[in-house]
Amino acid sequence: MSAPSAALQALRDLPGVRRAWPGKHGELVLERHDDQGRLRAGQIAPDGTVTMVGFATDPRLPALEPPARGELVVHRLGRRAVVLEPERAVKILRPGRAPAVAEVTAALAQRCAAAGLGAAQVVSATPDTLSTTLLPGRTLHDLGAAGRPGWEVLLERWPTLASQEDTSLSAHGPAQEAQVLEHWLSLVREHGALEPVEALGQQVNQVRQELLEGRADPYVLLHRDLHDKQLLWDGRTLSVLDMDTAARGEAALDLGNLLAHLRLRVLQGMLPAALAQELRPRLRDLAADLGASPSRLALYTRAAALRLACVYAFRPSSASWMPRWLEEHLDARAPQQD
Repeated sequence: MSAPSAALQALRDLPGVRRAWPGKHGELVLERHDDQGRLRAGQIAPDGTVTMVGFATDPRLPALEPPARGELVVHRLGRRAVVLEPERAVKILRPGRAPAVAEVTAALAQRCAAAGLGAAQVVSATPDTLSTTLLPGRTLHDLGAAGRPGWEVLLERWPTLASQEDTSLSAHGPAQEAQVLEHWLSLVREHGALEPVEALGQQVNQVRQELLEGRADPYVLLHRDLHDKQLLWDGRTLSVLDMDTAARGEAALDLGNLLAHLRLRVLQGMLPAALAQELRPRLRDLAADLGASPSRLALYTRAAALRLACVYAFRPSSASWMPRWLEEHLDARAPQQD
């Protein structure tokens, strides 16, 4: 049994942590709220030293500054920040990154509209900022059982979006998904973030082998990070967030990710088990309509469940449910739930 790295132990001892991610060279980056309730970004060195940067400042995001109005809601140190203003959302990125994101965002907003789904419209862009329209509604995650009508719209309209041809999008196939899973496993090993890591490694290797050796399904348009926090419902329109991650790949990737998140939300107490049970077969039917075979859907669901274990291993709030999640997904003898 390996002990947590000094950086991870310092993270677990730090109050008010909202999210955290592994960084380079054994570091961790994090978000937490300060005594004034403001979102602050920081990093933890490999020796466990915690450094919090000033509010809404970032050496690698020179366009970021304390907002005159609105609220800083995302700040991943050195990567990106998001400020929600009364009438728009502003993404702050590294210099030179915003124009490409703006181009993809605008193109995918049109595709969403054609499918009857909402998406952010580009208002303006600079080399390091992207301003978009502010989408109405609350996430299906926050709505819980009250989000049922939003799920109905997703089931009805997602096939229209996913079926659209777009050769400009890059491919994210089995090899790329296997690389993502292996990368997260390496970070868990580096920080001693989960036990038993041997069982985790065995499951990841098995999924990797099946991803690469199995027959891939036809490619469709993918969100690539589709889950309940990416979907907003205002009672009339279902809107999709962060479409700039779109790619082409197997439909089972998006639908498997949704299925894994359904199980997670039930475990977290965020979604009634009865609603999740109702949605599962309908999501499977949706996947089949998009050309996903049952075996590939089950495989991508397993991949998503293992990746979620790795991602949430760096979020102290997962301590209450992580043992049960690992018990369900690391025991090869246990029935795999989706």
